[in-house]
Amino acid sequence: MKKVVKTKSKKKKKLKYGVLLFLFLASFFYTCITLSLKMSNEEFVRYLFMKDGNQTFPFYFSKFYDTFIKKGFSLNFKNPFQIFKGNYSYQDYSDNDSDNSTQPAISTYVPDPYPEKEIEKPKVYLYNTHQLEEYSSKNVAQYNVTPNVMMLSYILREKLNDREIPTIVEENNVSEFLKANNWNYASSYKVTKLLLEDAKTKNPTLEYYIDLHRDSVKKSISTTTIGGKSYARILFIAGLEHENYQSNLAFIEKLNTLFNTYYPGLSRGIYKKEGTGVNGIYNQDFSPQTILIEVGGVDNTIDEVFLTAEAIADVLEKYIKEVVS
Repeated sequence: MKKVVKTKSKKKKKLKYGVLLFLFLASFFYTCITLSLKMSNEEFVRYLFMKDGNQTFPFYFSKFYDTFIKKGFSLNFKNPFQIFKGNYSYQDYSDNDSDNSTQPAISTYVPDPYPEKEIEKPKVYLYNTHQLEEYSSKNVAQYNVTPNVMMLSYILREKLNDREIPTIVEENNVSEFLKANNWNYASSYKVTKLLLEDAKTKNPTLEYYIDLHRDSVKKSISTTTIGGKSYARILFIAGLEHENYQSNLAFIEKLNTLFNTYYPGLSRGIYKKEGTGVNGIYNQDFSPQTILIEVGGVDNTIDEVFLTAEAIADVLEKYIKEVVS
């Protein structure tokens, strides 16, 4: 009887160690796959659309293959922990008013994730006067990317083009313009005014000009829940210090009404700005349909911003195809 007990005991130990080994290996490879998802910001934008299309697994596999199989033999085995090295620090970026001339550049310029696409007769022009305004990287640290408003522009462009509303994004680097001309941060709107004029000259079919920003308010203000999903809230900025501001304001009010109708609670309303210490124009003197939208705040995630981009595209489609036509 004693021998039988020993045999069973040995089998139990082997099973226990086998389970522990399996769990260790599974945990190790899961960590490797997760940490291997280091990509450029533009690659991440493409990934967002892959994820939206339920193609997540092939993407994970391809990144794992590229990192650990195709490049695995180039690893330094004297220092195997190098695969875990990466910059996953979170940097907050609170935006002050547009006239602040000393804004730090923490984020990075995001190249077009779909440079091969050519848009014929564009109707909507998306741009970011403050291209480096960041969102929270808390839920995307493993990707080693920095979500910012330029990502939002590319996401919204794809959403609008899918709705057959030809849309382009301003690709010029505003920071480079500032450096080249020795201008301070407050001159960002001067740069985007030049870019607006250039875009209109090259694309005479443009009708709508949307400057996308990110607010600096806390998450309790910048977030709402619609249909059980968390959205980054929006805020319209209306500059009242130019002669034809009433036309821009009328356009904004129509859009705001549509948001309140189809996405109650998503819009925080219209913030009318004038007086000392503010810009007061925001390039809205360029055309009656030039607007500035603050989308979310510093603590909003890219998933929340992604959903809001869908809502903005939906409302713009309703306005362009139903209200105007």
